[in-house]
Amino acid sequence: MFLVDDNIKQEYLSTKITTTAGTDISVLKAADEYESQIGKPVYNMTYGELREMLTMQYKNSTVGVIRKNISVLKSYVDFCLEKNIVLHGENRLISVANDAETFINQHARKNRFVDREKMREYQNILANDQDKLILYLPYIGVGGKGLEEMLNLRLRNIDRANKMLTLTTNEGRHRRLEVDTFTIELIMTVYHQEAYLENNGEPTADTRLSKMKESKINFVEDYVLRIPGQKRYDQFTYALLNSRMYRYQKWFGNRYINYKAIRNSGMIQMAMDIVEKKGEITKEDYIDICDRFNFGVGDKYWRDVRSMFEQYRG
Repeated sequence: MFLVDDNIKQEYLSTKITTTAGTDISVLKAADEYESQIGKPVYNMTYGELREMLTMQYKNSTVGVIRKNISVLKSYVDFCLEKNIVLHGENRLISVANDAETFINQHARKNRFVDREKMREYQNILANDQDKLILYLPYIGVGGKGLEEMLNLRLRNIDRANKMLTLTTNEGRHRRLEVDTFTIELIMTVYHQEAYLENNGEPTADTRLSKMKESKINFVEDYVLRIPGQKRYDQFTYALLNSRMYRYQKWFGNRYINYKAIRNSGMIQMAMDIVEKKGEITKEDYIDICDRFNFGVGDKYWRDVRSMFEQYRG
């Protein structure tokens, strides 16, 4: 699996629980590629080599991601220290961790942030209103665990007169979210959409006469998002949302975006709007952002939003 120190890395991973090991594998694989390139294991790298690896190899876009990667690597080097294979006898990741913010990859950061203008540009690329809505809902605060608030959105949850959505979790918990007229009308358009254009409206190789291929969208009770297919009567699934996102990345030419990046972009954009309107942003404003996006309650969460905003604000 690994090109450098495969037996050692495998032994290290065997000490981790399954969920943690999955995260550690991806971090170690990225390090392994760099180790192979320079012909030196991570635990024996110089400070300069470690900094270069963290900046270029991981394409970090936030401080949180950087700290996670460093934490995994630091734990691995500690493991190697216990095996007495570290030539200089120290864990240099400890000192490097103090410079976390300097390892942000500017290209990755730029492409993960979607401002309001870029969101409109992306929506214009999409041929189907269903895709436009799927991309947009996390940007305005609709999400939840496994994007359940999107999947559970029903016509009965739409208050057109007051421009309010009632969002529902799989456990039946509800919250209300105020939206604009554009969002309400887009939701209604998607609800009444009868056909889905495959391949974003582009002809496919197996389509006769180079015509666009359409799939019928059947009604499933009063769910807004339903799976296209002549004989399909199913509401959307989390797996299909992920599949759609992979297509969006391809159509937009931006492999860095995902639902989390879109949600974070929406929070950052909301913070920018507050500063533009008030000239400043307060703790209470950050708490309001957390509340709208159902991001979390407590100091940790509003401070995380502040940190993201300050990174993109420059």
